[in-house]
Amino acid sequence: MSSSAGVTSSAGARAEIATVDEHGARVQAMFSDIAPGYDRANRIMSAGVDVRWRRKAVDGLLRGARPEVDPRTGAEATILDLCAGTLDSTLTIHRRFPQAQLIGGDFSAGMLATGEARVAKLGGPAASARIRPVQMDAHALPLEDASLDAIFCAFGARNLSDLERASAEQLRCLRPGANLVVLEFLQPTAWVTRAFHAVYNHTVLPVVGWACTGNLDAYLYLP
Repeated sequence: MSSSAGVTSSAGARAEIATVDEHGARVQAMFSDIAPGYDRANRIMSAGVDVRWRRKAVDGLLRGARPEVDPRTGAEATILDLCAGTLDSTLTIHRRFPQAQLIGGDFSAGMLATGEARVAKLGGPAASARIRPVQMDAHALPLEDASLDAIFCAFGARNLSDLERASAEQLRCLRPGANLVVLEFLQPTAWVTRAFHAVYNHTVLPVVGWACTGNLDAYLYLP
């Protein structure tokens, strides 16, 4: 199935794609392993706040879009959800812009497989028709120049091996004036908050992640 961005997706089982370095390969394998319990872990660890974060971040994706795009429904827009994982954010984008063509891009076969099932279950035929899961490396996007009306990336930037290279790829694929929206954690500046985050990230987070996915090492890495 081809999209207006010049990318092809196929249904069925996927093999892992090549990564730019060994770090990327390790992260790829880690995410494929934790995919089945990943969303449940996120909901518990954030007490559901991550859902509100995504909705708020997604809301302005098409602000200032080209005249052909309907900024209310997303009609005529092509949007990439980069580092899409289980397509959680992709579904959020679909609900906000139901007529946009969405590409859910991630390098983890396991995450995308879990995401496809999730889209079919929670979004139904309408979402499945609009969302195209595509395996891709953020450092070498299989997309045409100036083919995207927006890019969204939630909690994925920290896992990139070469942020500068990945950023250049995103800029290459965006149309002039299109938006790049990144949702990511920042280090707190106040020492009390910073201390709380450090304790939480190295105690509660790994335990909850391990309980939901069975992989403790992944959640020792993720903070």
